[in-house]
Parts: sequence; C-alpha cells; structure tokens
Amino acid sequence: MIAQKYTHKPIKGIKYKYMLPEGVSLVLEGGGTRGFYTAGVFEAFMDEGIMFPYIIGVSAGAANAISYISGQPMRNRQVVENYVADPRYVSKRNLIFHRSMFNMDFIFRTIPQKHIAIDWEMFDSCDTRFLTGAMDCETGKTVWFEKDEVGSGFEAVIASCSVPVISPMVRYKGLTLLDGGVTSPIPIDRSIADGNTFHVIVLTRTAGYRKSEFRYKKLLKFIYGKYPCLVEAVLRRHEVYNRQLELCEELEKEGKAIIIRPQEPLQVERTGSDTKKLLALYDEGHREGAKSLGILKESYGSNR
Repeated sequence: MIAQKYTHKPIKGIKYKYMLPEGVSLVLEGGGTRGFYTAGVFEAFMDEGIMFPYIIGVSAGAANAISYISGQPMRNRQVVENYVADPRYVSKRNLIFHRSMFNMDFIFRTIPQKHIAIDWEMFDSCDTRFLTGAMDCETGKTVWFEKDEVGSGFEAVIASCSVPVISPMVRYKGLTLLDGGVTSPIPIDRSIADGNTFHVIVLTRTAGYRKSEFRYKKLLKFIYGKYPCLVEAVLRRHEVYNRQLELCEELEKEGKAIIIRPQEPLQVERTGSDTKKLLALYDEGHREGAKSLGILKESYGSNR
C-alpha cells in the first residue's frame, strides 16, 4: 500500500491531558471566515491540553472544531496561511463554477486529502460528544448530527456551512439541508436541553452586535418558493440570533457561562480572504482563549 503524500508534513494529533467535567459544554457560533477567530481560541485550549466532554457548533464553528477534536495544533492556521486567499477557497468565481462562493469540495476534500491531513484516528478516539447542526429545508428546523456521522466525507459539516442563496442545498441521509446557522445560530438552547450546566461560548461578533432583518425577501422567495418553511426560517433568523445571544449574556451574568468573542473592531466579513487580517483575527482568538483558561482552571481544575 502506497502511503498518502501531502503538500505539508502531517501534524500528529495530541492526546488531551485534561477532560473537563460532564456538564461543561463548548458552544460555537459560525460566521464564515470569521470562524478562524474560533480556531485561534482552540489553539489556546490545545496549548494546555484541555478538551470538553461536549462540543456543539454550526457552520464554520463546527468545521474548525474538527482540527481541535483531532488535536492538531496549528492545522487551522496552516489553512489560513496557505489556502484561504486562493480563489478556489472563497470567491465570486466559485458561484459560476460551483454554485457556491465557498468551494466545498476544495475546502473539505482537496485540502484534507492532498495538502493538510486530518488525523481521523485521533478524532475518532477523542472521548467527546460533538454535535453539528444543519437546517432541514422542508421543515425549517435544525437537524443534529453526532460525531460518528461527520466522517471523512464531511457531508453533515458541508450542509451546516452551506449558506442560503450563495450555496446549493445538500442532500444527506434523505434530507435536503442548508446552513445550521439559520435556525440555531448560537446553539445554546440545545446545550442546555442536553443537560449542560456551564457553557463556554465562542462568538465571532464583538459585544453590542445585534443581527438585522434579511433584506432580500423577494429574492429569497423567488429562489426558495418550493420551501416556505426555509423562507420563514431565514426571515426569522435575526430574532432567533438576538434571543440566543441575550440568553448567552444572561447566563454569563449568572456565572453559568463564559463568553469569548473578538474585542477589536472586526476587519473581516463572512467571505473575507485577506490572509493578514485573518491571521490577526486568529491570533486575537488565541489570546482571548488563553485568558478564559484561567477562569476554567479556577472553576474546574484538571479532573484527569
């Protein structure tokens, strides 16, 4: 059997030293390439060898969590350094050739299979529950996929990252799916419903942000006229987002959550591809993630 060759030397996944107690969750917002802030937060957790028993994320939050669960330091940073500025990653040109601004095949197949490997053995062996959410276009509700449903095909994560209007629908397990960030943009509700009592919440917007209504209603109804529940979900997204954000902030006031989010004014939008700006955002996430570790250690220490 011929060994797989990669452009970059494969990064061996680390075995985590500390698993936080049951009931502590990691809740991840999406945000396109803003999600590399979250990847920087993961670097801080990997620095200390800390893993969560429960991780839930949508869109870019779920996608970047894979390298964290597989324990591969700097893998996501290598993606930023070498591939996000490539027009195959994100560009208007992709809309013409792939019907999506984000070229999912390049992101989830070409990069992991030819350039920067994912350590699937470590991913599978990591003893954490990982949930990825996508929107069922027929019902306008969130469908949740467990860790063992992610796999090297990435269908569940691709569905979660597929933004309406700028991405095609994904067919998976008999369902028609799109961006999980529409129906569960900050999936704190599901984390609570699953019995977690303390939440580390990673956001990709600065404090004070509130989401506005979707502006292109006629276009939305024209494209998705056969999916009225999808249309309604997109039009209500700002209400859901703002409600979930307010719940997160209330939990933080009550001492039941830590919110980690960018402190500097954002220089990157959902489809931003400027390497320098993305690396700065990544490094900010690393710093803010390191600050949060003090609170976690004080509260929970290391139980393993």
